[in-house]
Amino acid sequence: MNTETATTATPAHRERVSVVRCVAAESEDAAVMARTAEAIEPHRDALRERLRGARTVAVKINAGVDRAHVLTDGRQTELTDPAVIEASLRALRSVTDAELIVGDAATEGDTKPLYDKLGLPARLADIPNTRLVDFNDEPNVVVGMPHATAGLAMFRRYAVPRAVAEADAVVSLAKMKAHMSVGCTLSIKNLFGWMPTAVYGAPRHYLHDHLVRLPRVLADLALWTRPCLCIVDATVAASKSEWGGEALRPGLILAGTNAVAVDSVGARAMGFDPDGDYPDPPFFYRRNPIRIASRAGLGSNRAEDVEVLGPQPEEVLTRFEVHGYGKESMRRRVARRNEEFRAGARCVAAYNERRAEYLERYGAGRLLALRDGGVLWDGPDARTVQRLARESGRDWKSGAQVTLRCVPEAEEDENLDWYERDASDLPDPDHYADVAEG
Repeated sequence: MNTETATTATPAHRERVSVVRCVAAESEDAAVMARTAEAIEPHRDALRERLRGARTVAVKINAGVDRAHVLTDGRQTELTDPAVIEASLRALRSVTDAELIVGDAATEGDTKPLYDKLGLPARLADIPNTRLVDFNDEPNVVVGMPHATAGLAMFRRYAVPRAVAEADAVVSLAKMKAHMSVGCTLSIKNLFGWMPTAVYGAPRHYLHDHLVRLPRVLADLALWTRPCLCIVDATVAASKSEWGGEALRPGLILAGTNAVAVDSVGARAMGFDPDGDYPDPPFFYRRNPIRIASRAGLGSNRAEDVEVLGPQPEEVLTRFEVHGYGKESMRRRVARRNEEFRAGARCVAAYNERRAEYLERYGAGRLLALRDGGVLWDGPDARTVQRLARESGRDWKSGAQVTLRCVPEAEEDENLDWYERDASDLPDPDHYADVAEG
């Protein structure tokens, strides 16, 4: 698939990404903190300039699911390591007096018990003007996407925590992991955890979608927040799946001031092509958000456009895998997914044709679960739709099903054109082997 317009011009300057070795088995907290500070150091002047006059900085860590017990060599396997968090915040404090609002949004429950297990309150206690929060507890506001006018956004507007919307700058402290839906989770994917579960469901099922939404939503968030600092903790990491995967030991800390550049280096260090796309690995099911964000103008994902400070990604390569949702050949997987894309586009087309009828029957603002041109169920919010899906015994995010918010066309926030665009540009299944995996 290649429905984006590629940005091929050489950028005015090469983005810089630090790659620092940090072998977890040999590293005490002090060493991890020192290596993190070393990775940030080349970007200190740029950070100081970017944060000049800033009053608040929103810092997104990866700690929204209680997996603190999953350790490798004594370090966090699936969550941002506390030593990396502390070192990053101390580095930020050295260049800005702004309030640092730090945390994640719990997928379920409350983050406070998890923060306590990670020791974050004690670690952050002596860092002045720093506030540890669960972003789900913050009031939500609706913000517009500036790139929506160019037709590049998945949604024109999103509900987000007010603390993020009003922050003068954003920082992403991510964990390197394989991701079953979008291939890999790095700086850009980390931003998704800010989306309020009260609006989008837990774990944000409405935005996950099984068709086109998730990678484009990730690109939207990266383009809107434009993080001024991106750290990727790869001291240890998770392969095959973001949760419950196989522990690996890349032994790295990555840092940079451009999310696309950092993620492109991170993807290469994982053995992935940052310019690859569905259906080639690791993007088996959806498109590549790094590529989408790059083509929308956030930064270049080409190796020649990024200056790597330290060892090249290929020199510190640790090969990751993405565990599929089932054992099937690539040819059959592509054929099945292609039909799901087409079925989704047909659902959207039928919705557009019957929008006036649905508005009259269900009312504006109602969520409609659509399949084969008909409504399976409807509800006032994402959580209700999830509950109805569970009670029905159907998979709420089946590829042949689309959940849409029923609103008048003039009030439509979602760019529904993407469904048809992606469905009209699909790979030929016969180009792939018909050999079952696993």
